[in-house]
Amino acid sequence: LVYCVQAGAWDRLGDFASGLVTSARDPRLLAALVPHLQTAAESAPAGQRRWCCLSYLADALKNGGRPDASLPFFEQAATQARADAEAGGDDAQQAWGHLAVITGNWAIALVMNGELDAARQRKLDSAEAERQAGRPAIHVIASELEALRIDIMQGEVAAALPAVETRLAQIEAWWQRHSAGQRVPEAPDAEILARAFIAAFDIATDAHFAQEDWPAALCRIDAILAVKRALQRPAEDIAAARMNRAVVLCRMHRFGEAW
Repeated sequence: LVYCVQAGAWDRLGDFASGLVTSARDPRLLAALVPHLQTAAESAPAGQRRWCCLSYLADALKNGGRPDASLPFFEQAATQARADAEAGGDDAQQAWGHLAVITGNWAIALVMNGELDAARQRKLDSAEAERQAGRPAIHVIASELEALRIDIMQGEVAAALPAVETRLAQIEAWWQRHSAGQRVPEAPDAEILARAFIAAFDIATDAHFAQEDWPAALCRIDAILAVKRALQRPAEDIAAARMNRAVVLCRMHRFGEAW
């Protein structure tokens, strides 16, 4: 990444920088990259190259534990990407797709910073950008579900849960078609479909927790475990769901099963 920035090789930076920044979890590594990403954001040519570099910088700050510092860079990246998307042209659809990712990550930073109302709006912005980009419906629903997760966090469970259940039912229907070997144009990527399916169950579980509806929560967690086992997820991933299941069993006074 450093060599690409020093050489001004913006085309080479692209997906490599995005993958590096979003996958890295070592705060020391991310902190070391930040000055170079700042240089990239200041030096890259105006347009997609610049707003992409701004988003890489914002992601590095967010993932490095500095969500407050990331917010202005997310805003700049989103503003510039939206301007290019709304201008139309051959690259407009691609710009809408990038905007969906930027606003989705911006929402995560806002949640980390405790700004839930703003985060919810960014998730809705992300869903709309997905529509404008012509992405498969699973991407739109996934963003809408995350907005509903924020509603649940803010105590709007009664209003949010029916909307969650509607989207969960739709994803479950796509999952069943995929499992039967059928084409699913609304969700052609099996991994993205699986993640959205698990996330939908998880958000429904959050709602049941808020309502202290333990039997319903247990049903959702069992469904999560079934999907994760079918996908042969890593043992530690499955263990997290099993721990949540044990918590629910304890709330139901089924201590023997929880043990």
